[in-house]
Amino acid sequence: MFHRAITAAAISAAFIMPAAAHHDGDIFEANGIVVSHAHTVEVSASAHSMDVFMTIENTTDTAVTLTGASVDFADSGIFQAPSVSDSGTMSVREVSALEIAPGQVLTMQPSGVHVVFHNVQEAFEGGDHFHAHLTFDGLGEMEIEVEVEHGDHDHDHDEETS
Repeated sequence: MFHRAITAAAISAAFIMPAAAHHDGDIFEANGIVVSHAHTVEVSASAHSMDVFMTIENTTDTAVTLTGASVDFADSGIFQAPSVSDSGTMSVREVSALEIAPGQVLTMQPSGVHVVFHNVQEAFEGGDHFHAHLTFDGLGEMEIEVEVEHGDHDHDHDEETS
């Protein structure tokens, strides 16, 4: 258990970015926690899992631990993070919790730390929204809204198209 907590802390530290790096979008605040740009990408109706990404900022003076995520149309979310074996092989593995230090930002993104919901019982298309609940140890639940982005979205918010 101790090894798991240390590993989760190390993984989350690898994806902590300065506050200025987060994306614009809907912002949700509670108990000193700020969640922004919560999103997923539309998947086919036959897909039974959904990856969700977001930026979480801890504006408190103490570390906070994200321990759970849930929606009403799938199993409870799990946290996945990239992992490198001793031989250098890259894989993805489940982590039980994510700690965010005071004043730090955790950016969940593709190929990085993210939430996965399995056994998804509802189909969503680009432009849809749904509610999710994040659970923080000692702080309780926080409700956020997740935007479903079109599958061809390239995430380059700086370029303009004509």
